[in-house]
Amino acid sequence: MDGVAHAGVSEQATDARRRGRLARRPLAPALAVGAGVAALYALWSWRQWQRFETPSWDLGIFTQLFRAYGELRAPVVPIKGPGFMLLGDHWHPLLAVLTPAWWVHPSGLTLLVVQALLVGASAAVVTGCAARHLGRWPGVGVGVAYGLSWGLQSAVASQFHEVALALPFLAASLAALVRRDHRAAALWSLPLLGIKEDLGLTVTMIGVVIAIRGSRRLGALLAAGGVAAFVVTTRLLLPALNPDGVWDYAEDSIVSQVLSDPGAAIDGLLTGAPQKLLLVLLVVAVTGFLALGSPLVLVTLPTFAWRLTSDVPFHWSTDWHYSAVLMPVVFLAMVDTLLRSPAWKARAPLMAGAAVVVALALVPQFPLWRLVDGDYWRPGVRPAGASAALAAVPDGATVVSDITLMAYLAPRTEVYWMGNENPVPDYVVLYQGAGIYGGEPPESAEGWAEARFPGEDFTQVLAVDGFLVARHTP
Repeated sequence: MDGVAHAGVSEQATDARRRGRLARRPLAPALAVGAGVAALYALWSWRQWQRFETPSWDLGIFTQLFRAYGELRAPVVPIKGPGFMLLGDHWHPLLAVLTPAWWVHPSGLTLLVVQALLVGASAAVVTGCAARHLGRWPGVGVGVAYGLSWGLQSAVASQFHEVALALPFLAASLAALVRRDHRAAALWSLPLLGIKEDLGLTVTMIGVVIAIRGSRRLGALLAAGGVAAFVVTTRLLLPALNPDGVWDYAEDSIVSQVLSDPGAAIDGLLTGAPQKLLLVLLVVAVTGFLALGSPLVLVTLPTFAWRLTSDVPFHWSTDWHYSAVLMPVVFLAMVDTLLRSPAWKARAPLMAGAAVVVALALVPQFPLWRLVDGDYWRPGVRPAGASAALAAVPDGATVVSDITLMAYLAPRTEVYWMGNENPVPDYVVLYQGAGIYGGEPPESAEGWAEARFPGEDFTQVLAVDGFLVARHTP
């Protein structure tokens, strides 16, 4: 009897070790792909930062946000306007969890590196899920294709946005759906409610998929909670915190015209139809259209809905950060499709390889291609003038600026955007090559400042390589 018992214990131990090896199998490829993706995007962002390339004012805005959080202040962001509470613009209170990174190194570059790490973390989750279900090398292929996907490239190139924090949580929720762990899928989706207001509807669709897959009560509760969160944030929280008492983006959608002017709403929906169709096709094409074989693809619908009904052309394009949250959805939907039948699963290596080929084929059309351009490794035309302009502005000064140097000035000065009604600043900093002046750029910062602030005197103190700095002379 003792021998039989010992044999039983030995078999149980062997089974436990086998299960442990199977559980650990995805870990190495997941970490490798995640680290590689993070390093690649951190490198790209570092070059962008070093060359003083500034695609928008957003990095300056989020730099001011994290400076406020780092100093344990309310997230008031002067770039958006004097006294502007940023939580009245978009609902992203969970960004506060990233504040320790700011304490380590208070710089806009820190936010770019953090964004790269978050993208890498999501790539690790996608790779781990694919490797667990499809095998090591198909998993690596899916993870690499995801990491190189054009939606992530465009997001990183547009610099830091709150959606970067959504990527790991969304990937973890969808990975749980792939393995049919509905409770985990629901729990991983909940942080999305504190990252951006429209993600409440994404959570709703995760609930719908959970219900479709059999956990009806849990799915219904999650779907209802997502809708409730969206309504509360857009109807109550955002208007309460917004200086104008509104949700600023409510009028961007043609949905606001459906009852008042149905004809205009239809015209708006059809406007930009070729670009909108291209957007949809590119999102699913990165998976060889395999994402369409899984109910997980339904999670893309809320993002598509608000973008395709928007009257803002940026929202239909393949640029900016708007497509980032679609990428983990379609790639994990692809994994789910391949699991739906043994025949499809047997083709997983081929399908993963094809996804990598598609991703690589698209790279020359998107930002990462610049890494193979020798010019991208040269300083460019901005650094000398930009460094001189930054050196001309002392710490603690108030500054009115265009977008070019906002993120560089924000950690140590009070920066205002030149397009708003601002208090009289200590300094004005302009870049003639910013491309935002709608005509001839200003010939001097002194002349621009005195025209903008009548009755005030300014003296130009620097003009180097198109960078102009003027000091207020009371």
